[in-house]
Amino acid sequence: MRRVVIDLLKAIRAPVAAIALTLAIGFVLVAAITDEPVRAYRDLLLANFDSLGNFALFLNRATPLTLIALGVIFSFRAGVFNVGGEGQLYAGAITATVIGVFLSGLPAVVLFPLVVVGGILAGALLGWIPAVLKVRLAVDEVVTTLMLNIIVLLFTSYLANQVIRDPTSYGAVSELLPQKIWLPAFPGVPGATSGIIVAAVLSVVSWVALFRTEWGAQLRASGTNLRFARTIGVPADKRIVMAMLLAGGFGGLAGTLYVLGIGHRFEQNFSPNYGLVGLTCALLARIHPIGALATALFYAMIINGAAYMQISTDVPRSLVNLLTGLLVLLMTARLSARARD
Repeated sequence: MRRVVIDLLKAIRAPVAAIALTLAIGFVLVAAITDEPVRAYRDLLLANFDSLGNFALFLNRATPLTLIALGVIFSFRAGVFNVGGEGQLYAGAITATVIGVFLSGLPAVVLFPLVVVGGILAGALLGWIPAVLKVRLAVDEVVTTLMLNIIVLLFTSYLANQVIRDPTSYGAVSELLPQKIWLPAFPGVPGATSGIIVAAVLSVVSWVALFRTEWGAQLRASGTNLRFARTIGVPADKRIVMAMLLAGGFGGLAGTLYVLGIGHRFEQNFSPNYGLVGLTCALLARIHPIGALATALFYAMIINGAAYMQISTDVPRSLVNLLTGLLVLLMTARLSARARD
């Protein structure tokens, strides 16, 4: 148990240090912009906890970020630079919506698992395609995952506008999913989806799978030195494909939980770049599942807090983009320094 605690503390030490330094630099910048730097920072960091409504928005924002970050971690640990989180998110959301709307007559006990499994499989498919192309044809996964993002976004746009569009609503949105399969609220926080509980549990499960199982050791060996892993008998190609299946599945689950718990329908522009931000969360967590949960919560806090800060002071919410850029820079610099050492 003591070893586990030490490992977890090591995993979050670097992200916490980078976050603290970033916030300190950010405070100096805020003080140069406004006469109320303390109030601005108070809103940025604490306004999420002012009311149950604000706290619900915070939890809802953190859920897809955590799940996408976990998917990125599995792919990166296998040596695959997966940047397809946005497409996998949308694939899961649209598939879950189509199943839920067109099979709405089924009882909830049947429909709910169908929707969840369908969304996960749709995301997993988008992970499987670039993985197979990489291990069999040596096709660069960055290109394939980026192209799949574009394909999925265009295809979902067509479906949302032409096939499943709700004619009684404004914009490219689908009909509502039947209420019988909506996710229950987070206990004691009306408006918050219980999806954050799923994300937290999967963070722990992912950590166990990666660092406490033989399968996880083989996957990490494949990502560290592919040739050596093959030499010692590790089925590296299979581990890479499985890692990308999991990565896509996590993205698909994120989209599924969004439509089941937050939007209750598919909306063409529901994602404020969750795929890219989730990727950033994984990198800042140094590719560790528990760290990913922490960084996703931090990102959700400052993204939502930026809006509250802009309302109460004259500090623009674009300051958050600067802070996140500084955060990435500090983490990158630290990792580069360690590599030179």
